[in-house]
Amino acid sequence: MMNTFGALEAYVIKAVGDMEFITVGPFLPSLSLPGMDVFKPDNKGYMKWLDSKPERSVVYVSFGTISVIKKQQLEEILKGLRESGKPYLWVVRKDNREEGVELEDGENGMVVEWCSQVKVLSHPSVGCFVTHCGWNSTLESVKCGVPTVGVPQWSDQGINAKLVEMWGTGVRSEVNKEGVLKGRELRRCLEVVTGEGESGVEIRRAGISRDGAHEAVREGGSSDVNLKAFMEKIAIND
Repeated sequence: MMNTFGALEAYVIKAVGDMEFITVGPFLPSLSLPGMDVFKPDNKGYMKWLDSKPERSVVYVSFGTISVIKKQQLEEILKGLRESGKPYLWVVRKDNREEGVELEDGENGMVVEWCSQVKVLSHPSVGCFVTHCGWNSTLESVKCGVPTVGVPQWSDQGINAKLVEMWGTGVRSEVNKEGVLKGRELRRCLEVVTGEGESGVEIRRAGISRDGAHEAVREGGSSDVNLKAFMEKIAIND
């Protein structure tokens, strides 16, 4: 049973052959249920801040619940965001604030300790997601139709970043020999994803084409049917 959906990875499902492979995703945290976030969301009023920004103008940056970003990388991300000239909402967890980098909010940016990611990605002002490419974040970006800049850190994240490129919903950034994403490279990736060049237009078109994800989880969709069939099978065996 996998958190994915048939329209996204049909070639993978076909490749596994006789193995029973049940797609039941994409799973997203419910916005209607309180307490679904891993950490307590920041009380800065980031949703109201997003309301004040133009449609698809904001860069949202988050590297998930585990990755700890070192001082040099924090500085380079901040540099790239500021040089891009785009408004940004950046999640830097409380346990990642000990590197001595000044992250105070400016006129064009807001830094929070945590936020409701699906709620942010669903907001019309968000136009790009700079992500570590954890699988949950990857699927959430697809489901919400937000193009991505992948900055993988470890584990399956490199593969996920490659998949994002294959799907045409984002780009993978390049890092230097120390594994640091430089500010100029982040700015370049943001220009590709959000710019008016052919690549940016195609990526945004692919990102907005989120119908497959919605179709899979609606009543009668592929993931809905698969999950119900699985549950019926369990009931019969019991």
